[in-house]
Amino acid sequence: MVRLSKHLFALLGLCWVILIHLAACAGVAEPPPDVWLTPSLPHQTEAITTPTRYVPIAFSTEYSPTKLPTPIPVSTETPVPLGVFSPRLNQDIVPVSYLQDSCQYLADRWNPENAQPGTIVVPIMYHGIRKEGGIINDNITVSEKYFKETMQHAVDLGFQTITIDQLAAFLQRNAYIPPRSLLLIIDDRRLGTVRNHFLPILQQNNWTMVMAYITGVADHREWQEIKTVLDSGRVEIQAHGFLHNGSTYFTENTPDEVIHKEIYGPIEVFEENLGIRPIAFIWPGGNFTPETVVEVRKAGYQLGFTAYARGPILFNWIPQGEPERSASDPLLLLPRYWSTAAYMNLDQAVELGQQAAEYARQNQQAELEWYQRYCHGSYPPLSLPTQSTHQP
Repeated sequence: MVRLSKHLFALLGLCWVILIHLAACAGVAEPPPDVWLTPSLPHQTEAITTPTRYVPIAFSTEYSPTKLPTPIPVSTETPVPLGVFSPRLNQDIVPVSYLQDSCQYLADRWNPENAQPGTIVVPIMYHGIRKEGGIINDNITVSEKYFKETMQHAVDLGFQTITIDQLAAFLQRNAYIPPRSLLLIIDDRRLGTVRNHFLPILQQNNWTMVMAYITGVADHREWQEIKTVLDSGRVEIQAHGFLHNGSTYFTENTPDEVIHKEIYGPIEVFEENLGIRPIAFIWPGGNFTPETVVEVRKAGYQLGFTAYARGPILFNWIPQGEPERSASDPLLLLPRYWSTAAYMNLDQAVELGQQAAEYARQNQQAELEWYQRYCHGSYPPLSLPTQSTHQP
């Protein structure tokens, strides 16, 4: 019995040695390659303010920029909302964001090849320009003198004009445009005003402009005149409805067939007469409803312009009133200044742009640290230069 116990204890000891040896050979397992081991950055709160209202927007697939993956957080904490530039605006006007991917927004905002923070776009809505000595009996026409003074004031302030394509690229991915950008839009069918008043100014300053055109009533001769103006290289054309009259304005009671014709009719006519497709819809009479906004987006338009003078446009920052916000598609409801107050509005827009640039400068470090903390994967590394590679 004693001999059997000695053999049993010897066998148990041998097993214990073998187990220790196997454990030593196993080592420590490597983490899977997709696990982030980057240390967390200090928590930053100085520049964090109440987040803006982020409004979802359904880009048309044809025009939508590439959607990048959701950022992979270094830790499991919920990202702190980014700060928001909130200057003093008129009552009921709120700056609205339209980009849902905050990491891509910051990557585009601080890319030195893109537009500088504080870059503003000032769209101005024109109708008529009255020659000196003529009588103005409405609230949409300006005198020739006031028009020229406004244009010279824009030159003195350092404004340069941009095209609709440039505006779309700026709004979608912060593509470079001049820090003070001007978008001149004349509504309706005003070829004479374009030729007699705008073209001399455009040629003098190397500028461009947009004709928001009513297409349903233009005959063959008029389309030939339109082509002549477009051939100048300084004028482009976009949609402003098909018939654009009191019976076709968009309201809750407008028949579906009228809505369809006003939205889709210009596309057919543009393709037939010019071989191009409009990408901007200038709302006829400034009227829209949430339902017609959805239909305009469905038709493939990238941008839309109201008749509301809410303020200048910045990247991912659109000033809007309650009617626009209720439709939930900021890029189809962009504001426009009225020509009758444009001189003063230019000064206000410049001041707001300066405030936005200063806000960006003060919050630059906080935004960079937010990006480093939360944005990985396919997002590019951020390197903040002392100034943009583009010169104003």
